Amino acid sequence: MSGKDKYDVIVVGAGVAGLYASYYLGSMGWKVALVESKPMHKIGERVCGDAIGTHHFEELGLSVPGDVIDHKYKGVMIISPSGGHSIIVPGGGVSINRLKFGQWLLRQALDHNIELLDQHVVLDVELRENRVSAIKVKKVNGETKLIEAEAIIDASGYKPAVRSKLPPEWPISEKPYVTDYNIAYREVIQLNEKLEEVDYAKIFIDVNIAPGGYWWLFPKNSSGTMVNVGLGVINNGHYNPRLQYEKHLRYRFNGGVINAGGGVVPTRRPICTLVWSNVATIGDAAYTVNPVHGGGIGSSLLSAHVVAKHMNSALETGRVNEHALWQANVDYMYAYGGKQASLDVLRMYMQKLSNEDYEWIMENKIVDGSSIYDLGVKGDLAERVTYAISALIKLLGRPSLLSELRTVRSYMNKARELYTQRYPRKPEDIFVWRTMVDQMFTEYIQRIGFTRGSLVKW
Repeated sequence: MSGKDKYDVIVVGAGVAGLYASYYLGSMGWKVALVESKPMHKIGERVCGDAIGTHHFEELGLSVPGDVIDHKYKGVMIISPSGGHSIIVPGGGVSINRLKFGQWLLRQALDHNIELLDQHVVLDVELRENRVSAIKVKKVNGETKLIEAEAIIDASGYKPAVRSKLPPEWPISEKPYVTDYNIAYREVIQLNEKLEEVDYAKIFIDVNIAPGGYWWLFPKNSSGTMVNVGLGVINNGHYNPRLQYEKHLRYRFNGGVINAGGGVVPTRRPICTLVWSNVATIGDAAYTVNPVHGGGIGSSLLSAHVVAKHMNSALETGRVNEHALWQANVDYMYAYGGKQASLDVLRMYMQKLSNEDYEWIMENKIVDGSSIYDLGVKGDLAERVTYAISALIKLLGRPSLLSELRTVRSYMNKARELYTQRYPRKPEDIFVWRTMVDQMFTEYIQRIGFTRGSLVKW
C-alpha cells in the first residue's frame, strides 16, 4: 500500500451531488479529491427518467448549456389505470442527457483544480479520535492507498460507501427499511413510429404493471422519435422491474433500444442528520429523493449546495465537526426535508391503494393539477383541498376513504412539523428527536396497515 495523500475534503461519488459539491468547494480554493468507481469518460451515466423541473436550475443559478437539454416539457400528465382519465400538473421541466450533464459538471469541477480519482473504490475508513482521519481506496486492478482529509462527503449513492462503514452509534449511520427503496428498469428507445404528444412527461398509474410505483413515458426529443420509458416497483421482494417491463411494456414500443438498465431509488424521508463528526452525506446517500415521484436530480443538487456551503464555512474556521456543520441540517430540512417527510407518509398510503381506488379518485376529480403541484412543491395536502375532497367523498359515498384521508393528512402535518419547527437546533438533541420520529412513523404504519419489512443489511 502506497503512502497517504492529504486533502482538505474528500468527496466520494461523482453523481450530480458529488460533482456539484466538489465544484463548489474547489471554487472556494480548497484542495478536493473526488473518488469515483467509474472511468472518467463514463461519469454522468445513470439509469433514471432523466427529467427535472427547471426551477431547480434556477434556484441554484446553474446555467446549463443547451446541448445538455434533450427536450422541454410544459408539465406532467398523470394517467389513470384504465387510461380514460388524466390530470395535467403544470410546471416547466426538461429531459436532460445524463452523460452530457455529468461531463459538464465534471469539467466545472476540474476547472477548479479538483483531483479526480476515477476507477477507485472505497475499501474502508480509518477512525482516529472519533473522526474519520483517512479513507482506504483501491484503484480498479491497481494499488491501494490511504487518503487523508479534514472533511469527508459521502455522495456514493443508495448503498453508501462511507456511511455504511461508520460506527453504528453515529446517527449518520442510520439504515433504511427495504421498502424505503423502489427498484426500476428503463430503456431509451429510438421509435419506429413517432409519438403524437411530446409536450408532457407522462406518468401512468397501474398497480398491475408497477406495484408500489408507476410506469413512465418521457419524450426525449421534439420530433417524438425517441423516448425514455420504464417503471419502478416497491422493493418488497415480490417484483422484478425488468420482468414487469418485459411482460407489460415491451410490446408497446417498437424500435431500437439505445440504452437500457436498472437501478435502485431511495423513496423515503431524508436521513435524520446529514452531518456527524467531520462527515457529511448528500444525494441518494442521504435519501434526498422525492418519496412520491422518485425525482432526485434537483434535490441532490440542493443537498450538495447546502452542505458544501456550510462545509466551506467550517473549513474556514478550522473546526469541522457536527456542531460547526449543524446548520446544514436545519437549512435542508426547511428547504426540502420537511416536504420529503410529509410525502413519505403519503407514499406509504399510496402504495396500499388499488387500481379501483386510483380510478375512482381520478374519475371523480378528487384532486386536480394545481393541488398536485402544490403537494409536490410544498408537501402539503392543503386545507382547502381537504375540505373539498371531504365534501365530495361524503357525497359519493366513500366514508372509509374519507377517514383514511384524514389520518394521512394528520400524519403528513406531524411529519413536516417534526422535520422543520421541531428539528433539533443542536446535535446532542438528535437522539431524543429520532426516537420521536420513529415512534410517530411506527404508529402511522400500524394505523394504515403498511408492512415496511426489515432494515437493510450493508
